[in-house]
Amino acid sequence: MNTPLNASEIERLDLRQCLTLLRSQAVGRLVFTEQALPAIRLVNYSMPTGRIVLRLGHAKWVARLDRTVVAFEVDDFDAGARTGWSVVIVGKARLILDIDELVSLNDPAARSWAPGPRDQVVSIDMERVTGRRIRVTASAS
Repeated sequence: MNTPLNASEIERLDLRQCLTLLRSQAVGRLVFTEQALPAIRLVNYSMPTGRIVLRLGHAKWVARLDRTVVAFEVDDFDAGARTGWSVVIVGKARLILDIDELVSLNDPAARSWAPGPRDQVVSIDMERVTGRRIRVTASAS
């Protein structure tokens, strides 16, 4: 008697799927270079007008992000079901200093979860967006 076994497959996601998944979360990982080494920070984000917007504190590394290429990753998974997805964005970061732009990006729903002042705003252009999903498929053996 053949018994179905669980197998998995990796699916590449198109841009629309990636953007939908990005909008479903509130926390992602900012990846950048700090003193010639990789650095990763867990951050809240929002997605107004087709870009990633971060509200960050006054750490020294924040100002160094301006006009540098960064990566931003968001994911979700179910360890029990062995399923999940990941979306990665690569683009240029820009420190927002223009008061009109800052006002237009002020969304109370996008407040940072981290304590303390979060008054440095960084925008990441979505120059490259890739996504993958791992899902379970049934196969007979």
